[in-house]
Amino acid sequence: MDTQAQDRYPLAAYFIAAALAAAVAGGAYFGYRQQVQTRRDVQASIRTWYEGPRLTAELMMERYVVPDEFTPVDANWYGRGSWKRISIQGDTPYQYLEQAVGYRARPEEAARLIDFDHGVRYDAPNEELSASSNHESLNYLALNLADEVAAGKRSSRKARDFYASTARLSASGKSSPYLQGLLFNPYRRMSQMDLSRKYPIKL
Repeated sequence: MDTQAQDRYPLAAYFIAAALAAAVAGGAYFGYRQQVQTRRDVQASIRTWYEGPRLTAELMMERYVVPDEFTPVDANWYGRGSWKRISIQGDTPYQYLEQAVGYRARPEEAARLIDFDHGVRYDAPNEELSASSNHESLNYLALNLADEVAAGKRSSRKARDFYASTARLSASGKSSPYLQGLLFNPYRRMSQMDLSRKYPIKL
């Protein structure tokens, strides 16, 4: 065997060992991800979260079972009920609940949403309209008003005033259709419709 060939064998052995180590590590990682997807493990992990997001995550698991994605600081559900995406951030007590629906807006409609704010964000590439707050009812309110603003039915200023007055009513124990559900039909691809049938909302 020539010297050049002998030099290649230790190098080949090194790469084989590195590949095996990576495979073992990868298996351990994916095993961990699979393990924490049980409800008991998720509940154990969110004990260190702020109370608001922890209780909200418990509520979402009651409705939609365990999240599709979970890390020690957040949880995500996809295609549940009316929602394209539900995200809960466990490491903050503020605006920890983000909920998104499928939405298509023309450029002029999207431009109207910029001045509305109230945690509303339109993601054109992903065809997604989302709202962030501490309560699902306030997300319904923000999204319903955002749809009216985008459609030109209400100005941003009037929508902000309506949001403030309706949020005060909610805090006093009163309700409104704007707080109870979506007043418009979200845009849905077929895959989203399939997921919604598989995971219907539980009230």
